[in-house]
Amino acid sequence: MPRLFYSFSSALLDILRHCIDKRYIHYTERSDLIMESSNYSSGALSIRLRQADEPLPLPLLLIGNRAYGSVERYAEYCRWWLAEYENRIIGICGILQRSTEEWEIVNMAVSPEYAHQEIGGQLLIEVLDALRAADAGKVTAGVRSSCVDMLAFYQEHGFRMVAVEQDYFAGLDQQHVGNKVCSRDRIMMERVWPDAVKQRRPVVMSHFHASVSIRIAQIRDAGPLLRMKKRLDQQTTYMLLEPGERMMNEAEQRDMIRYALRSANSNIFLAERDGQIIGYLEAMGGKVSRNRHSAYIVIGVLQEYANRGIGRRLFQTMLQWAQDRELHRIELTVQSANERGIHLYRSLGFRMEGIQKNALLVDDQYVDLIQMGLLL
Repeated sequence: MPRLFYSFSSALLDILRHCIDKRYIHYTERSDLIMESSNYSSGALSIRLRQADEPLPLPLLLIGNRAYGSVERYAEYCRWWLAEYENRIIGICGILQRSTEEWEIVNMAVSPEYAHQEIGGQLLIEVLDALRAADAGKVTAGVRSSCVDMLAFYQEHGFRMVAVEQDYFAGLDQQHVGNKVCSRDRIMMERVWPDAVKQRRPVVMSHFHASVSIRIAQIRDAGPLLRMKKRLDQQTTYMLLEPGERMMNEAEQRDMIRYALRSANSNIFLAERDGQIIGYLEAMGGKVSRNRHSAYIVIGVLQEYANRGIGRRLFQTMLQWAQDRELHRIELTVQSANERGIHLYRSLGFRMEGIQKNALLVDDQYVDLIQMGLLL
């Protein structure tokens, strides 16, 4: 097992101590993880759901996800399956619900002492059976491009490669794995059960609305999304930044999307038409225990597509996602002069909670900000 625990920075140690204090991660000494079990018997292996408040084994979590800080962001939101042998946890699989019918495997690992003994396969089969019984329509998993064994493993269990997210790991502290190749890209794998998709009443849409799709932002969208935001800054005074003030670069936008994809209570939704991003909605969840149940919203739609229902569709998609994630509060601020925006938010159930007097200076005029919130 790699000597991960002797090279942590002080910042990482603070994160790990916080995880331990939260009681959903349990630190196990390296010597405790190494088991003398040459007489391993698959018949003695049990796979079960994690019990409420049961600590998670940190060494296994770090095998499944080397981005140490991101573990904390999703740990408490996942459903965890544990593989147990002789009263020791030797395998783990965490899944996160992305929508009503879609789940993602965010962390899966088996103790190195038990590699190549089909434990991962038994664990995955148990998880897939449970999701299938719960009417899941799709399960996804992200795999480092250099992890050939994991790519083969998922394909053996019915997953297909559906996308490559280039530079997903770029800029992160990565270790060289597999033929000395450094992972930069992430391969998205997908297992679909078409017959699990529930019958829905068909929705009649105009030709324009039918040409607009709402989807979750991916790493590849960083450049186009940033350019769209800068264009929007020039079109309207209802955004916070004036033209030329948006200093974010493409790498920073990429990091923001990566964070949202790895977070359980944050997401970025895009409205797209003919391959062009015409609107976006960012839902940024709280980062500490006391506000993780809430998300702050920023939304923008290009002016040539304004007042055509794009904002409403972005909100409806976000609200469905927020309900699936069991978020409790959605909040935003809006300029008092933005009557169209205020009308939209009220129609969606938002209520005015307060007024920030003279909060902004727009075109040499002081403008009030209205605080609005929605409880789910």
